[in-house]
Amino acid sequence: MKGPTLFHLPSRVCACMILLLLFTHQCIAQLQVNTVRDNAAYTSGENVQFKITSSSSGTASYTIRYDKNSPILKSGDVSVSGSSGGTINYTANEPGFLLCEVNLNGQVSKAGAAVSGFDINPLESEPGDFDSFWNGAKSELAGVPMNPQLSYYSGTSYTTTYSISLGNIDGRKVYGYVSIPSGNGPFPAILTLPPFGSGVGVSSPQDFMAERGGAISMSISIHNAPANQVDPNAYDPNDISDRDENYYKYAVLAAVRAIDYIYSRSDFDGQNVGVIGVSQGGGLAIMTAGIDSRVNLLSFSNPTHGEHAGHANNKASGFPAYLKQSQNINGSSSHYNATLNASKYYDTGFFAKRYDGPVLGFISYEDEVCPPATGMVAYNQFRGSTVLMHSLNVGHDPHPSEYWNGRYDFFRQHFTAMQNPPWPWPESTTGYYANAGNDQNTSSSSLSLNGSVELNGNQNASWPVKWEKVSGPGSVSFSNSTAR
Repeated sequence: MKGPTLFHLPSRVCACMILLLLFTHQCIAQLQVNTVRDNAAYTSGENVQFKITSSSSGTASYTIRYDKNSPILKSGDVSVSGSSGGTINYTANEPGFLLCEVNLNGQVSKAGAAVSGFDINPLESEPGDFDSFWNGAKSELAGVPMNPQLSYYSGTSYTTTYSISLGNIDGRKVYGYVSIPSGNGPFPAILTLPPFGSGVGVSSPQDFMAERGGAISMSISIHNAPANQVDPNAYDPNDISDRDENYYKYAVLAAVRAIDYIYSRSDFDGQNVGVIGVSQGGGLAIMTAGIDSRVNLLSFSNPTHGEHAGHANNKASGFPAYLKQSQNINGSSSHYNATLNASKYYDTGFFAKRYDGPVLGFISYEDEVCPPATGMVAYNQFRGSTVLMHSLNVGHDPHPSEYWNGRYDFFRQHFTAMQNPPWPWPESTTGYYANAGNDQNTSSSSLSLNGSVELNGNQNASWPVKWEKVSGPGSVSFSNSTAR
């Protein structure tokens, strides 16, 4: 199957509609493993079948597991015939994403499968003082002068870019770049958060966002050195067993401080802020959106910091794999338990439930850095209009072009000012959109709901939909949960 192809479109009451898209990227190889079902979507209790095809015959070995750090669920050998291939069967009795790895004559191929993906939820409860912890951290930041320092970096007839530094807690600085579109504004703003790394260029100017999108475009580092320099202490100090000493506290507050700066600009429109990122940047984007109500647009690909408790529950857990780190570096049960508790303050699932704006996300079924289940946990907590793209045959990197290009459509869909950028040849596409209709109130026991799914403003009646209750008291039943 080649994308884009609709995978599944649930809709949620309270009241939102969610669009999920499936993309596949296939390449020619001697050994291939795929699910027998084209969309790789199964439900708990179903038999999941993986089909092996190969240009050669032999005995292949295989393993099925949730991620590379979780126990093997099933392993064995299967005979592969060059003419008919071979099949692996596994029945999954609980929600999750499976990763099947096959080795035949030294060649390795993988395939992923989703099992009741919409039922994947946090494995443990959030801390009771989650909000007070982050409110306290933001109050600490608010007591630090912002003291913005800008210097000219580059410019064109469409945009001007500056390097920037801002005050952060503990005497640290927030470093990065800000690009301003030509014109008088007011402009919306997009904040780009960085992927993992400490080298020069991890954070770079995103001037094309200003030039071709007409938005104030800010990108920041999370390290205590200018973005064009290496921080010798990047990711230190970092005590993963102590919520107050986790390095990512600085990172999340750096993003909040960047939004403080955006709001201080007279050419900002005063209301439209999007946060975006891939990998580490995706995880940070979800965290920032969860604790900063000024964010009203969120886009991410293959996010980190999902389901840290997975390791303790023999399930998938995302980067930075805190519990695996504790096990490998310290080895004591006390440190492991302390890390389990501390990591909950940096788990995207708990941030996601606090954000109710539009979302564009991407997960990949063969991602072993940020396994798809860890991103799906966060997705299942969102309460707004959400588009989630799935890629069957992609790992963690590179992030698919559908995501990179789709971001611009997403921005134009929600920030209409970005439809008229300084760039003289603006795009007009607005991408995928799920619309549950206008908000409604009723005192009766029934309500008529009407929704639609669109691509570039055009409805597609052939795409399947599903209505679900997201939140609120009482129970809800649907006369037809798949009707528009």
